[in-house]
Amino acid sequence: MESSKFIQLSEGILVEYVYTNQASPTVFNTAGYPIEIMRDNYTGGSYMFNTDTVAATMGNYRDISAVPINAAKSNYVYLNTSVGTPYNDFDPNLTPSSNLLQTFSPNVNIEYDKVKIHFVAGFSFQNFDGIIFDITAPRRDGKDIVLASINFLKTDTPVLNPDPLLIADKLYSTYIEWRIPALYYMNAGFTTSNSNTLAYKLTQGQGFIGTPYLTIRALGILNTTVTNGYDFYEIKEINATSIPNRDIYDNLYASVVESAAGDYFELTGLVNGSSLSNFIAQLNSSGGNYVVFHEITLSEQIDTTFIQTSNQIVSQTTDFDEPILYRPIVLNSSIAVSFAINYVLRLYNRNDNTQIIKNARLTSFDVKKYGRRLMKINLGVVPTVATVVNQIDPKDGRNIVVSTGSSVNRSGQTSEQIAGQLVVKTKYVTSFRDRVNVKAAISPAKIQNITE
Repeated sequence: MESSKFIQLSEGILVEYVYTNQASPTVFNTAGYPIEIMRDNYTGGSYMFNTDTVAATMGNYRDISAVPINAAKSNYVYLNTSVGTPYNDFDPNLTPSSNLLQTFSPNVNIEYDKVKIHFVAGFSFQNFDGIIFDITAPRRDGKDIVLASINFLKTDTPVLNPDPLLIADKLYSTYIEWRIPALYYMNAGFTTSNSNTLAYKLTQGQGFIGTPYLTIRALGILNTTVTNGYDFYEIKEINATSIPNRDIYDNLYASVVESAAGDYFELTGLVNGSSLSNFIAQLNSSGGNYVVFHEITLSEQIDTTFIQTSNQIVSQTTDFDEPILYRPIVLNSSIAVSFAINYVLRLYNRNDNTQIIKNARLTSFDVKKYGRRLMKINLGVVPTVATVVNQIDPKDGRNIVVSTGSSVNRSGQTSEQIAGQLVVKTKYVTSFRDRVNVKAAISPAKIQNITE
C-alpha cells in the first residue's frame, strides 16, 4: 500500500511525500500522459513536466512552474504559457517549446509518487508574493534534475480539505498536490544501453548517483518584477530537506478495522512478516527509545462536508501488539451520511525526537449503529401477556371428534376410516415474556363448558 512521509518544512507548511505501493505501483503510460523535458544552461540541469493536457491528473506542468535564470539560483522566472511568447521560447538558455515533448518508442509505463503540500489553517504568506516548491534529484555529475518546480502564488487558491489533517496539534485545512516520477524506480531501471527510459532522457544518459535522494525546497518570492510581460522573481530559501527515494519502513503500516468480536474498531500497527513489538525492538537495539502514539480523529459527513467531532491520543509503552479498542460515538447519526476514522500511528524516538508516521482511514455508512444511543427493540406500549392454564384431557376417547359429513354418525367403519376423518385443530397463543414467571402445577380441574 502507499505510505506517507511527513516533513515540517516551516511553521505553517507540512510536506506529505506519498511513496507509491511497491507491490503494485501507480503507473501512467507515456502514450496517454506525455512528458516534456527542458534543459537549463544556467545551472546545467534539466526540468521535467507533464503536458497541460493531463494537468488535472498530474498537476505538474509548465504553466505553473518557475525556473532559475542564474547559476546561483537567486533569481527565477515564471514559465507562464499564457503570454504571447513563452519565456523558454525567448531565452536561448532554455529549451524552446517545439523541442520539449519527448518521444518514447515504444511507449513505456512510468511509476509515480505523489507530493502534497498542506497549509495550516489561517496560513499567511507573510512578506512573500508566493512560494516555489522545488524537488530535485542529483545526477551522477552532481547537477540537479528537477522533477517539479511548482510556482504557488499568494493569489492562487489551494484545495480546501473536506477532512482536515490534524498532526501535532496543528490543523491543516488546505493543500496543493502533484505527481512526480518515482526516483526509486527510475534509478533501478536505468541502464546506459537503453535510451528509451525516462531516467536516460532526464539525465542525458548519465544516470543518478548510486543511492539518490530527493531534496525538497521551499523558496519564498521576495520581490516580483514584470518585464515585457514576464514575471521575474527574487527568491529566498525558506527551508530544505532531503528524504530517501523509497520508504525504508515500507513493511510497517497502520490498520483500522471493524472488530469481528464486537461492535467496535481495532487500531494497531502491523508489520509484514513480523510484529510491531519485534519491529520496535529492532529500532531500540539500534540506539532508539521508541514509544507509540495512536491519534484517532472522527469525522462525520453531513451532506458533502466532513465535520470533525472528536479527537483523542492514546500512548502505548508496552504490549505493542495489543490493538487499541475504539468505539466511536456519531453525534449527528440522525442526519450524517457516513463517518470516517482517521488513524495516525506515530512511533516516537525519545532519544532524538524523530518520528515514523503511518496513516490509515476507514469510512463507514453504518451511522445508526454508532449513534449516541444504542438501538432498541420496540415491544409496544403495553405488551400482551398470555395466561396459560394446563388442561389434562381424559383418556376415554371423548376428545376425539369424528366428522362424517352429516348429522348422523355412521357405524361399521374401520379404524383406518375413522382416523382419516379426525379433525386436528391448532391454536396459537402470544409468546411469553421472560419477565413473567410461569408456574406449572398438577391439580384436578372441572371444566364446566367448552366452546369453540
